[in-house]
Amino acid sequence: MIETAQQLIQESLKEQKKLYARDRREAIYKLMDYYAGDNTAQYIEDRFSADAFREVPVSEFNVTRRMIDRMSRIYTLGATRNVSDQYDQMTLKKPHKMKHMEKMTRLVGTIATQVVFKQAPDPHFNYNPVYYFDAYFDTDPFTPYAITYPMVQNVYDVSDITKLSYCYWDDNRYIVYDQDGNITFEQAHNYGIMPFVFTHREHHLNEFFVTGAYDICAANEQINILLTEASLGMRFQMFGQYVIEGMYEEEKIMRAGSSEIMVIPEPARMDIKSPKANVRDAIDLVKAILDLTAQNNHLWITFAEDGTSDRPSSGIALKIKDLERFEDYQDDVELWEMYEYDLYRIERVIAEANGINLPSDIGLKFHEPDYPMSAQDQIAVDTFMLENNLITQKDLMLKYNKHLTEKEAEKLVNENKEVNAEGTEEAGGERSVFNRLLTQTPTT
Repeated sequence: MIETAQQLIQESLKEQKKLYARDRREAIYKLMDYYAGDNTAQYIEDRFSADAFREVPVSEFNVTRRMIDRMSRIYTLGATRNVSDQYDQMTLKKPHKMKHMEKMTRLVGTIATQVVFKQAPDPHFNYNPVYYFDAYFDTDPFTPYAITYPMVQNVYDVSDITKLSYCYWDDNRYIVYDQDGNITFEQAHNYGIMPFVFTHREHHLNEFFVTGAYDICAANEQINILLTEASLGMRFQMFGQYVIEGMYEEEKIMRAGSSEIMVIPEPARMDIKSPKANVRDAIDLVKAILDLTAQNNHLWITFAEDGTSDRPSSGIALKIKDLERFEDYQDDVELWEMYEYDLYRIERVIAEANGINLPSDIGLKFHEPDYPMSAQDQIAVDTFMLENNLITQKDLMLKYNKHLTEKEAEKLVNENKEVNAEGTEEAGGERSVFNRLLTQTPTT
């Protein structure tokens, strides 16, 4: 009896895990559809009658991509990695891939990215994101010892009748198996670690997988419903409808052209009903949903009837308005710094397994968001930095001439000094323009 009970409990838990995995998989696919802006009509079709879509197309307004892209600015701003020239050549694809990884992590919640080493044409790394996968745990609930995920199939090739395949990875083995569980390929990779880095949109609390951007997806779905309903309303209510009261259906109406009269039997009355489509309320509700969703994700958006923006021109005002996002950015930097180190550890192991030794440490610097300043504020900041030896004249030259190399910038600074010195002598000892700019005040 005890054995039977244990079996029932195990089967129950196994079934619950299957249901959880299925629901998570379907939710991820839905998030991906809304981000791509494709195939989203399927999620709202059951809200309308079949006849509705003969009149108007389904609205597929892509809010999800816009918000996710705006929230993901760690790698939009960029990062500088200081390792070696060889490493730079091996990771030419990395900046672009990291930008995509950040966006997909924001969207899905948790993704796995495989580090792939390729010898040709030159030794280099590639990075393949996996959006849906199953993880297996031992004693540590936050560190999987193995993962499985479905392989990408060529669904557009009707001649491809092969069964759906899956991948299995652990610290030592790579296995491919079909949907029936039959192993079709198996190989030892000899890395001693799984060649995957796991990224989460935030620190996980009580489980490995982190919730994705479901609030944005739900808002996007509601907006599509509202805009579809507004289109239907306009379709049926933008024109007047003839209505006749007081006559039987079998009675005939004598119709005539524009130069003649339409005759209807007594005592019937004819009128034209022109109901007004209340599209304005629908648009206002869409704006409210967008605004609330943006606020919940520390974004701000501007609605303007004339297409202009009310963004403040002051850099300080922009920074104050963007304070929550900047705090999010600082938190995200800490998170992605940890992922960068995890990724580099995997890269080193894989490179060593292929006969390439990389340095033990990586120098890493994330670029902070830059807010525009007025000319007066910028001069004050540059002056303060120069006078307190926080930067050099060469640094300023590079700041305002990003196309220059360090040697070119240093040469140009020295040339400017000579020209300014000559100008000072000719002017009877007046200070150079550059020095006068450095010492000017708001009153001067």
